[in-house]
Amino acid sequence: MKKVILAGGSGFLGQALARTFVADGIDVVVLSRSQEKDGLKGRIIQWDARTIGGWKEELEDADVLINLSGRSVDCRYTKENRALILNSRIDSTRVLGEAIEKLENPPQSWFNASTATIYNDCRGDSVPHDEKSEVNARGFSEEVGRAWENIFFNSGREGVRQVALRITIVLGKEGGAFPVMHRFCKLGLGGVQGPGSQWMSWIHVEDWIGIVRFLINNESIEGPVNLAAPHPVTNSEFMREMRKQFAPFGIGLPAPSFAVRMGAVLIGTEPELVLKSRKVVSRILGVNGYEFKYPTIESGIKNLSD
Repeated sequence: MKKVILAGGSGFLGQALARTFVADGIDVVVLSRSQEKDGLKGRIIQWDARTIGGWKEELEDADVLINLSGRSVDCRYTKENRALILNSRIDSTRVLGEAIEKLENPPQSWFNASTATIYNDCRGDSVPHDEKSEVNARGFSEEVGRAWENIFFNSGREGVRQVALRITIVLGKEGGAFPVMHRFCKLGLGGVQGPGSQWMSWIHVEDWIGIVRFLINNESIEGPVNLAAPHPVTNSEFMREMRKQFAPFGIGLPAPSFAVRMGAVLIGTEPELVLKSRKVVSRILGVNGYEFKYPTIESGIKNLSD
């Protein structure tokens, strides 16, 4: 590879990729709404994620386009925020498709972020969802996931490989959910959240990077791919491992469902981010031989404690 485009690449996941690509001498272009460059890896090119502009020329002759644009879901799902969450994903994907149509030499591959919440809530001993599972679940997050993938696959161009990255919880020190949960544990608040039986699908940030690189190199893979470690865990198991590594004396106060709902209001987020049960694995990564660096939650959290 010589050139990678990271649309919406100024956040946690985008910069994790940018650092590793830049270290390999790859030209990394970050399409960002902000011109702020402090500490960011890659060449920052401004765009509004809605209309074609001068940024389109950066896509010419690029090897890979990775679109990670979208308003954070870590907020209250008010009418205004719902519109921002949906439209920021739809608009950015649509305009990238329009730009690709106008290029003489478009990227060989286009990866677009998606979400593992597109699957039905999965409880108990149910078999985990994989890429062959139905994606007809009800709910706002699920509707966003379907709309996001619909616009993506309807914006394709012949000769450009498309992969929808159905991302689970990515664990890393630099961002995402882990720093918040780490802080709660250190304060003695690392007990079970809600019933504790809800499933959590996850990947370590180093496997996030590894999977994206694996997919870039395996040109036969296209369509939706679940980015999930092979061993989902319940919230109870996850928090037990967190307490083992970070909690004072290994103790953490639990947060029953009603407390999670109250706390979500206070900190401005949605309780479903904690209470929904996500049990997802990847058939495609398994069949194609991806080897996880951190396949178990014990190994993943232990690494983040070092």
